[in-house]
Amino acid sequence: MRRLLVATDFSPAVRTAFEYTLQLAADLKAEVHLLFINKVVSAETSLPEQHRRALIERDNREYGKKLQRWARHYPDQPREYVAAPNLHFHVRPGKAASGIIQAASELQVEAIVLGGREKHNIREHLFGSVTTQLIGRSPCPMLIIPEKARYQKLQSIALAVDITLSEERVFQQLKEVAKPLEASVQPFFVNMLPGEQDKIKLEQLDANGQRIDMVRDREITSGITYYLEQNQVQMLAMYIPRRAFHEHLLHGHLLRYMAWHTPLPLLLVRE
Repeated sequence: MRRLLVATDFSPAVRTAFEYTLQLAADLKAEVHLLFINKVVSAETSLPEQHRRALIERDNREYGKKLQRWARHYPDQPREYVAAPNLHFHVRPGKAASGIIQAASELQVEAIVLGGREKHNIREHLFGSVTTQLIGRSPCPMLIIPEKARYQKLQSIALAVDITLSEERVFQQLKEVAKPLEASVQPFFVNMLPGEQDKIKLEQLDANGQRIDMVRDREITSGITYYLEQNQVQMLAMYIPRRAFHEHLLHGHLLRYMAWHTPLPLLLVRE
């Protein structure tokens, strides 16, 4: 990943994601694009078009200044990372999710970085957050950083696989991400078969010469959490299938749940 896009709303959660991205970019020798979507001006449809455009340009200039001030102040950053990444600033009008998607496509970024909040309001539970709206629509991988996460140099990425899906291509993509960081990719899956629950909790299997770990648990989410607690990994990766979520509802609900509750940075990789 040589080009990363961080979408910000100036919240503490995104501050964490931005600081994480700066250090990851330094290790990857990548450039960082910082994006703010100005959602207010898109609602000013009652104004004449000339005045509306002038308002947009004025607001975007002000937000551009605010964006640069916000980016220059990151107190949790070690000094050596301050000038490491190549930073670019972007302010665009529009709706949050569609604006992020458009910017990611036009800038040809290789990952969208989002901050994950610990608490969500009722509207987000009913209609979904920007993060959940992007799942399945993002043109590139998404990296979701939990609000309390702090950067740790990547040594191992845990890939949660669904053995009913073909994920070899995703595994190869992750190996390309891990290679410049000299990190490993370890696939695992959760076995929920009732007859297996009384056997050993965690087991290593061999699949055509590739090690794959198996966790026995009654629920996928608790099985994933258990695996992350038992292994020294710094990132969790999951797979976004090409098929629509209504064709694979369980997988879609799982991704959305993990996007809100992941204990580690979560990388969602498209098929």
